[in-house]
Amino acid sequence: AAIYAAETTHKSKDRDQHALNRLLPYFRGRSMVSIRRADVRAYISARQKSGVSLSTVRRELRFASAAANYVRIEREIDLPNPFRSLRIPESESRVRWLTRPQVDRLVSAAALYARTPHLPAFIRIAVNTGCRRGELLGLEWSRVDLSRALITLEAAHTKTACRRTVPLNADALAAVLDLRKWCDQHRPGSPWVFPSSTTSGHIRWLNTAFRNACDRADIHDFRIHDLRHTCASWLVMAGADLYTVRDLLGHASITQTEKYAHLAPSRVAAAVALLDEKSPG
Repeated sequence: AAIYAAETTHKSKDRDQHALNRLLPYFRGRSMVSIRRADVRAYISARQKSGVSLSTVRRELRFASAAANYVRIEREIDLPNPFRSLRIPESESRVRWLTRPQVDRLVSAAALYARTPHLPAFIRIAVNTGCRRGELLGLEWSRVDLSRALITLEAAHTKTACRRTVPLNADALAAVLDLRKWCDQHRPGSPWVFPSSTTSGHIRWLNTAFRNACDRADIHDFRIHDLRHTCASWLVMAGADLYTVRDLLGHASITQTEKYAHLAPSRVAAAVALLDEKSPG
């Protein structure tokens, strides 16, 4: 895993480290030749029993498999890979979203004890743009066009390695302006929209503060990534077509966007109603 992490460049290093942190307590000290697929199945079972979703476990094992394959090929070592092709069943796509009053409550809870505007602003921008956590936290001011109310995500900054431009509506723009004002006063010269208070870099995690805000707002089973689901859900329910939602969120394919289709039943009903019309002739 260390070799793979040191010698490869990709956009999921933080997620890979998180996966490694989960794998190490279970497999630390084991040689690869001693790990059997039954051991990996036991790991899957243990993670599920602890309440972790299959999609999360799949990502963890995908990292382990990629690391083993990389070392086997690049270092030309006859290394077994017990993590590959496990055929973990796909779990149903999670679509957890909030209503607008719930988001307002969450923003207020996030601002309640905050010393900076970062978390409440992050929530407001995320639900109004659909951007991923990493896309926002790694955003530089040079890619924010306040006069045109746009942010630019270059290929290097997106999960799908595709450049996209994201418009800012009134609430998202107001949140960005709050951050601009704070940065001018407290972090002048910092290139980051979400600058770290302890380093010259940017904030990387908001998990603990976000969970605390959710608790204060009495919102449960809600994760940071669900802000992205909330944006997509609002768009579909407002009548936006799935292809527009796909482009805004930067999905690799329309298949990823189709999980929101059930939120627009009126469109399906309108289509079926066409059958009631008399056909020509």
